[in-house]
Amino acid sequence: MSTRKLTQEQAGICASKAEVIKVTAGAGTGKTSTLVAFSDVNPNERILYVAFNKAIQMEAAGKFPAHVTCKTAHSIAYGAYGREFGNVPNKLQGDIKPFHIQRHLARSLKSIPNSAHNLYGGRVIETVKNFLVSADMDMSRKHVSIGNAPVEVKNFDERQILADAKGIWAQMQDLKSDVPMLHDGYLKLYQLAGRRLPYGIILFDEAQDTNPVTQAIVEAQRARKVYVGDRHQAIYGFRGASNAMESIEADEHHYLTGSFRFGQSVADVANTILAIKADDVRLKGLGPESRVRPIGAHEGYAYISRGNVAIFNRAVQCLSKGEPFSFVGDIKGYRFDQILDVYNLSIGEQAKDAFIRSFAGFDELAEYAEIIGDREIKSRCKVVTKYGHDIPRLLEQIDKKALPPVVQGVERAAADKRIVMTTGHKSKGLEFPNVRLAGDFMPLIDEDGKLFDISKASTDEIEEINLQYVAVTRAQRALHLCDSLEDYLEHMNECEAQARSRMTA
Repeated sequence: MSTRKLTQEQAGICASKAEVIKVTAGAGTGKTSTLVAFSDVNPNERILYVAFNKAIQMEAAGKFPAHVTCKTAHSIAYGAYGREFGNVPNKLQGDIKPFHIQRHLARSLKSIPNSAHNLYGGRVIETVKNFLVSADMDMSRKHVSIGNAPVEVKNFDERQILADAKGIWAQMQDLKSDVPMLHDGYLKLYQLAGRRLPYGIILFDEAQDTNPVTQAIVEAQRARKVYVGDRHQAIYGFRGASNAMESIEADEHHYLTGSFRFGQSVADVANTILAIKADDVRLKGLGPESRVRPIGAHEGYAYISRGNVAIFNRAVQCLSKGEPFSFVGDIKGYRFDQILDVYNLSIGEQAKDAFIRSFAGFDELAEYAEIIGDREIKSRCKVVTKYGHDIPRLLEQIDKKALPPVVQGVERAAADKRIVMTTGHKSKGLEFPNVRLAGDFMPLIDEDGKLFDISKASTDEIEEINLQYVAVTRAQRALHLCDSLEDYLEHMNECEAQARSRMTA
């Protein structure tokens, strides 16, 4: 990329000689092209680009020059520690559930009611996971997960949970044990070992969605570092992400605010969402002209939701109206098969999924999901309650009628005017000509017209705001708002008009 093509903001980053650079990059502001340009002006350095996920890594590998190695944090750790677990059948798995560890908790479970065994196992697993994503060298009481439900207050002991969690972590590391090793597990082993990487510069992308263990691995390296991210796109706290952009101590802090994805109309919506967080950095729409307007199914659009319930509901609508539809990525990624499992549990049939099968009935599963705060399970329970005995037929029809998936690296537009469905989380890094928002995002203004109080917001609530910012900024040309966001924008416009009126009075 030629220097003359760079914006002033991009050129400033490429010219920097600082040891630690932090770049706050808004949606669609050309962060990847900036990092490619930065690599071009440092041709004699061995450079590592740390990608957030495999899809981003593969896409980046085709853009960066030959002296840049593109990897995810997990792929770095896999060669050193993960492969030995991967070579053992069924040892390396994507997740660990209570049924995996029950027999190793036998002594603790003796004094706990049977109905709470899954919950106890869930708390032990949460404790292990809290440690795995942390930067800490040892598991301690600060990692312990325990709630205030009556059964927990009466029967669970924090010290015992910690002891059991340490035991399970040891079992995970034992190649002969049937307790699965997680991908975050071998990443933790890599961090604990203090390994050094042979690179002079590290480009750390999507830093807002990293977790402390990955940040610790990067910070420990003797290399110049460029952290790139946007705290307003931090949406993975439920995976242990901690938003490194907030904690990084950099020698220089740069900004990318000119978005090449959309015009000013979409930028204005994004800026109004950020206004609730009192952010003074504003996006500039440098892309094609965009409009905020209703979008009809005949135009084709990306339907972006908060969660899978809205996706399932929209797919059912498409079936009833005969609208062509597809999904971003493989339909299996939306775990509709587990909706069927929850349905089977509700009618007393056998579930295929071992975790769901471990519950005595639907009510016990729903109670577990509520106490543990598992959004996915709660959403599946709601779907089953809503559609009941129609679930098997609807799932079969959705699978049969869905068009081939839209995937990363292909035309994002629904060229055949289809409805392309995805969640806010899955839409990250993608863009679409037309975007319509589902109605399941968190309202930013309540029924009484009172604005959400950001000063009292939890981390989860801030991420809910961020998720709307991410969804909105996927649009290139047309954006169809959901009712709650439309109400919020109207409220903010009224407040702004009143402020101007007072100033001119």
